[in-house]
Amino acid sequence: MRKSLTLSLLHVLTGLLIANYRDTSFAFGILVLTVAAGHIVLSQNKNNQAMLWAAYLVGLEILLRMTGGFLVYEAGKYSVVFLLLLGLIVEQVNKPKPWPIVLYGILLLPSFAVVNFPDFLHFRKDVSFNLSGPLTLIVSTYYFYSRPLLFNQIVESLRFMVYPLISVIIYLTLVTPELSDIEYGTQSNFQAAAGFGPNQISIIMGLGILLVGLCLYYGYTLTGTLVTDVVIMSLFLIRGLATFSRGGMIGGIISLGLLILLSVLFAKRIISWPKALLYILGGLTIVLYSWNYVNEISDNRLMYRYQGLNYRTGQAKDITSGRLIILSHELTLFTDNIWLGVGPGMVREIAVKGVHFANTHSEFSRTLAEHGLFGGAALIIMIFFPVMYILKKPKEILPISFAILFLVFFTMFHSAMRLAMPGFLYGLVFFYPGKAFGSDLQKSEAIA
Repeated sequence: MRKSLTLSLLHVLTGLLIANYRDTSFAFGILVLTVAAGHIVLSQNKNNQAMLWAAYLVGLEILLRMTGGFLVYEAGKYSVVFLLLLGLIVEQVNKPKPWPIVLYGILLLPSFAVVNFPDFLHFRKDVSFNLSGPLTLIVSTYYFYSRPLLFNQIVESLRFMVYPLISVIIYLTLVTPELSDIEYGTQSNFQAAAGFGPNQISIIMGLGILLVGLCLYYGYTLTGTLVTDVVIMSLFLIRGLATFSRGGMIGGIISLGLLILLSVLFAKRIISWPKALLYILGGLTIVLYSWNYVNEISDNRLMYRYQGLNYRTGQAKDITSGRLIILSHELTLFTDNIWLGVGPGMVREIAVKGVHFANTHSEFSRTLAEHGLFGGAALIIMIFFPVMYILKKPKEILPISFAILFLVFFTMFHSAMRLAMPGFLYGLVFFYPGKAFGSDLQKSEAIA
């Protein structure tokens, strides 16, 4: 507990430092990557150091991205890939290979034959933007596939993801206006996101909600105490709702609800009905308080936003914020180029030229548009491979795995794979519960 609280406080200080001295962001990113690589090599990854440091980069990615801490935009995903690969290399452990996900990667290659970029710079940026996500997914799956892990190891990786999110909260609090001073409409709010993408801030806040809620539900704290966990979870909700970007909030809350629902439906459930009800009521209280606070300071415009209404006229707007139009265009690209698609990165290039509506928001329609029927086959593998794998796990593991997988697919549907988070978490569901996993969960119940 003391260690978790100390690390949480250190990340409060990190947020303060970067908010006041933004130029330190790049140096901090380099320091983290260097220390992580050294730790993995020196330890030979004997205690899954690669998993912990990759999880940390998943949480840190958004802070470094919005403060200029990366040399290139997709560096967060590349860092996660590098650390996981490094762990695989130094540990030299023979274990089963996830051949279906290897085939998934191979199926994305034929469409390179039809790419048509004006120059190499466009090729590098657009291909990196769209394929760095699938690369993260492939490497993460390769790392976690059939890797024996205990529940407390899973919890530790979740802690490493949450710590940098605390820094994000501190940074946002210091560099944005008071939430009550922000002018709210019924569009995503860049002011509440410190001028960065509200969608990405919302996603990472939704991730924080699931991680804190999951651990509290099973009797663990991420920040050291129940009180600080509840405070952090409330801040994730308030800051996420204030962005007026709905996807991340909906995904995080539904994923947590799915975890609780599935855990009480299985015969070997770890949490009893009375305790589950207590957690549900506590969670609903936090959600309702956060909702009412943001809705009140925004003069009910938060409610209008989630209802898809124009707050001036009360008339219905496009509740998908144009995503259905983008989806329709990408499906048209698929049907017009059904065999190989338009090529990796070309959906973005077409959007820049004004031929298309906007950049992709769905990994599913993007894959079809850019990779054609080969992409369709890749999607079938990507969707059904983890589901079939999870169903073979012990029943008490299913709620955790399906809650994480739901968040992954939901994020991919409304925001593609802009962040390293969905690719890393996709791979994580392929862990194999170690022999003491069940007793580990029982201990967590006793702690709760």
